[in-house]
Amino acid sequence: MKTTVITVIAGLLFNIALAQPKNEDSNYQSIEVFGQTLKYIEKGQGETLILLHGLGSNSERWSKNIDELAKGYNVIALDQIGFGYSDKPLMPYKGSTLVEFLNEFLVQKNIEKATLIGNSMGGWVSSLFAVKYPEKLKKLILVDPAFLLGLSDDADIDEIYAFANPTTVEGMANYVKRIYYQNEDLLKPENLRKSLIKKLSWNDGYTVYQIIKSLAQRKDLLKASLDKITVRTLIIHGEKDAVVPMETIRTLEKQISDNVTIYYKNSGHSPMVEESERFNTEVLQFLKEK
Repeated sequence: MKTTVITVIAGLLFNIALAQPKNEDSNYQSIEVFGQTLKYIEKGQGETLILLHGLGSNSERWSKNIDELAKGYNVIALDQIGFGYSDKPLMPYKGSTLVEFLNEFLVQKNIEKATLIGNSMGGWVSSLFAVKYPEKLKKLILVDPAFLLGLSDDADIDEIYAFANPTTVEGMANYVKRIYYQNEDLLKPENLRKSLIKKLSWNDGYTVYQIIKSLAQRKDLLKASLDKITVRTLIIHGEKDAVVPMETIRTLEKQISDNVTIYYKNSGHSPMVEESERFNTEVLQFLKEK
């Protein structure tokens, strides 16, 4: 595996900044977990759904889903530790780190059992949680889950980091093209600029780097543990996904014993955004199944 060390690591440290991101939405609530402040959006009543975003993203990725799902459930869209508007302590982030913060979040919120809905990195975290804390899960929904099998042998850490942590309008355009299949509106110059400003405001570059580094070191991989996921699982995959290889989806289908897989023809890496109405309908149907 190509594991070129990023030579500008020192430059990252100033980018972490202990200052909180700007322009936080007023809908966010706060909670202290392990002495750190986590931000989250919570709406609705009933059984709890926890929505987990991907690498370099935050809970806003679920903006087209929260209100609809909240009509029948208690929906919590969490900014995971190190991302979005949550605190970003300087520590070696890895999948198990995010899992422990998620578990403590549930403890602090007095949530005994929940359904996890994870996109990309959030799917990895959700799967790790399902293996370690199966008794706390009602159901599991994996939306184009990334990293479960690790990085490819020829992965270039620098390239992955540059993709996941765009710092220019050109870099943001590359990000949008790989994440979204329906990207024409998002690629308009004014929208790319807004997206870049939002991304930079989160100051999550250090966290992104640490997660990628942990994957290069093959930490918290799930290839040998997927058969330990016994909870009823829905797998959603955008057929135009340029991030998660089909091999990952096929492996999940084979190794997770109780699963159903749905393919979204007109979506890339974020079906909950690109085909949100269908996504909301099918997720609600799955949740109602016994």
